Amino acid sequence: MSRMPTYGWQGRDLNGTRRRGLMPAGDAVQLRRDLRSHGIFVEHAVAVPAWLEAIVTPTTPALRPRQTTPLLRQLSTMATAGIPLVEALEMIAREEKHAGLRRVIGTIRHHVVAGMPLSAALAEQPRHFSPLICGLVQAGEQSGELETLLERIASDAERSETIRRRLRRAMLYPGLVLCIALIVTLALLMFVVPRFESLFQGFGAQLPLFTRQVIAASEWLRHGGWLVMVAVIVCLGLIGVATSQFPGLLRYRDRLLLRLPLIGALIEGAMIARFTRTLAVMLRAGIPLAEALPTIARTLGNTVYRDAVSQMGDHLRDGRSLAFAVGSAGHFPASTGQMIATGEASGRLETMLQRIAERHETRVIQGVDGLGTALEPIIMSLLGLLVGGLVLAMYLPVFQLGAVV
Repeated sequence: MSRMPTYGWQGRDLNGTRRRGLMPAGDAVQLRRDLRSHGIFVEHAVAVPAWLEAIVTPTTPALRPRQTTPLLRQLSTMATAGIPLVEALEMIAREEKHAGLRRVIGTIRHHVVAGMPLSAALAEQPRHFSPLICGLVQAGEQSGELETLLERIASDAERSETIRRRLRRAMLYPGLVLCIALIVTLALLMFVVPRFESLFQGFGAQLPLFTRQVIAASEWLRHGGWLVMVAVIVCLGLIGVATSQFPGLLRYRDRLLLRLPLIGALIEGAMIARFTRTLAVMLRAGIPLAEALPTIARTLGNTVYRDAVSQMGDHLRDGRSLAFAVGSAGHFPASTGQMIATGEASGRLETMLQRIAERHETRVIQGVDGLGTALEPIIMSLLGLLVGGLVLAMYLPVFQLGAVV
């Protein structure tokens, strides 16, 4: 279905205040009817040309899962209560405080009013709703279990967001302390050490080796060394951008991350949990395995697992079982393949996939908490070595002079 045109309109509200704005609608009659339901009476309305629409229409930044997940859960709750979809979207938009999300909900509502199913209306917002979500919603519409699928999608997104939030929280404190330590160290080298250097010049004696090395580092930093540091930071940023743009570099980075101690195990557990839980939801929606795997592969954040899941589809098309495909991928524990084989043999594959996901999610959460606990003393020790070492280097000549006296 073609995109709805955007209308520029001008009118008055119930208080007589002049109002104007931009709004997508099927036609001018629908525009007037929709605005009248919000207490606005349109006096003039004109369709915005397609070439001008991209310029004058405000662009909504891509919404995060923590913003779209409550929308899906509210739709599930209202659908269960028997509230029609159009009314549910209007109620959610009226109560939503986030301007960008409210605009997206309004656009979805207009598409639904025009006759689009919810899945197609969500697909019109690819920056905010992934193909996986749209596919699951479509499966729910076809099976008559839309509210159940919306609930499962929201629950899955909330579990993933919980893991991401725990990881951010575990890394925030050590990262903040490390940044402060580096800033304090640079400030000491740039501004404090030179003052001690001028003081030590009057001692008339050779300074300790450690002190001389710190003074040399201070001089290097003040005489162009800071430019080298800025250049290194810029190069690292460019490398990060290039990594995301070139598939070869991205695969190399993802393989390297999986080999890191502690971090690699967490990424592996998160990918397995994401794969098994999403597959369970798609099987619950009645989507065939061969169709589900390519969609799941696109949702995985690590290219190593993305390629492995894509290759599983080839095994399934050759008549192999899912357990065989998982075992052949080489990136899943043997216990995962065994549990999937048991689920296939007993006809309870969906339940077994959920258990695998829960087990790996628990391990990831425990690993994230343990990583944060382990990093704190390491970072604090590094902070003490950096700042304490500089202070010690500056006072060593004083101690040496006191011993001589």
